[in-house]
Amino acid sequence: MNNIPAHISSELVWDHSFDTFTAEMGDPFLAASRLHEGPPLIWATDAAYGRPGWIATRYDLIDEIFIDHEHFSAERPGMIGEMIGVDLRLNPIEIDPPEHHAFRRNLNPVFTPKAMLALENAVRKTCAMLVQSFADRGKCDFIADFAVPFPTYVFLDLMDLPRDMAPTFLKWEEDLMRGRVVADRVEAARAIYKYLCDHKDRQTLDPSNPLNRAIVEGHFEDRPLDHLEMMGMYYVLWVGGLDTVYSTLGWVMHHLATHPDLQIRLAEKPELVPQTVEELTRAFSVVVTHRQVAKDFKFHGISMKAGEEVHLPLTLANRDPARFTDPHQVQIDRKSRHIAFGTGAHNCLGVHLAKREIRIVIEEFLRHFSNIRLAGEDAMQFHTGRTFGVDRLQLCWDQKSMSS
Repeated sequence: MNNIPAHISSELVWDHSFDTFTAEMGDPFLAASRLHEGPPLIWATDAAYGRPGWIATRYDLIDEIFIDHEHFSAERPGMIGEMIGVDLRLNPIEIDPPEHHAFRRNLNPVFTPKAMLALENAVRKTCAMLVQSFADRGKCDFIADFAVPFPTYVFLDLMDLPRDMAPTFLKWEEDLMRGRVVADRVEAARAIYKYLCDHKDRQTLDPSNPLNRAIVEGHFEDRPLDHLEMMGMYYVLWVGGLDTVYSTLGWVMHHLATHPDLQIRLAEKPELVPQTVEELTRAFSVVVTHRQVAKDFKFHGISMKAGEEVHLPLTLANRDPARFTDPHQVQIDRKSRHIAFGTGAHNCLGVHLAKREIRIVIEEFLRHFSNIRLAGEDAMQFHTGRTFGVDRLQLCWDQKSMSS
């Protein structure tokens, strides 16, 4: 516990690694929730990647930090920018209001519920294609066979990138997000940036679809977006499109596979699937996002200094017992407001696409299969970090007659 800043009270110091702590049990959401037993705000000696920082552990504080742009800035030094050696900010998530709104205005029309409805058939077709590839086997590794390629194909189609590059993209994404060697993460970050630069240059000459046109013909107020502003948009869509949905899908399917009663209820009443998606994304909020203290000030009586990192594990908000009754129980009739996709100005841009993808997956799996279950005692393996994701999920099932 050396090098604790002098302004931090000893009772707030938590001398642990967050990533190690959340991996100590067979359920990282329950493991993280042990922090509810301590203070609402703690100073972790290893909040992320070996760096110290604040961790907010309650719904109310996390919600407040999200919307307090004066004191908690999204405009921290960009990790991606540092790795690739350019002044790149993930656009618009690493930009504060009011500039945030001007940048996001370019992308909003592409991600409205109406725009996502237009993608319904294509997304369902992709889902059905993957399901058919393993349906007759009676078993699959849900992660390798489905959860990774499904959102990847949806994202690549949305960006008009070639599907045959998916294995390369996924290798880069894995090295970037979970590489244990810094050199591997840097190499992946730079490879992604170079590929997206080439894609941006091609799209600038001839935009191929609404999303690419929104970026390469976008504006900030009364001027065109510059190169780094466009690249920040492409990069943030890459990270969000490939990692978050696959991570969530793993936990969703694990829950279904261990709760046959819910499978039966949803198969009998598919109209309940949308509200089930809401509750599952609350219970399995996979993202740990962050802010940077913008200036010295006192937050609920606690001294904070400019430049300090503040980490916001969304599972600690959405499983806060002060906010949700029986927070570790999935109750699909629950009406409580959650913040699995953030809140305020930085609410997730792709929220409507993500929910649609999860809904379609549940519908298609329950349409094709019954009695979905874990295949063996060692069927599941997971990781923690900036996202809580499932690495392996071995499933088996009973085949349904498609006439039923």
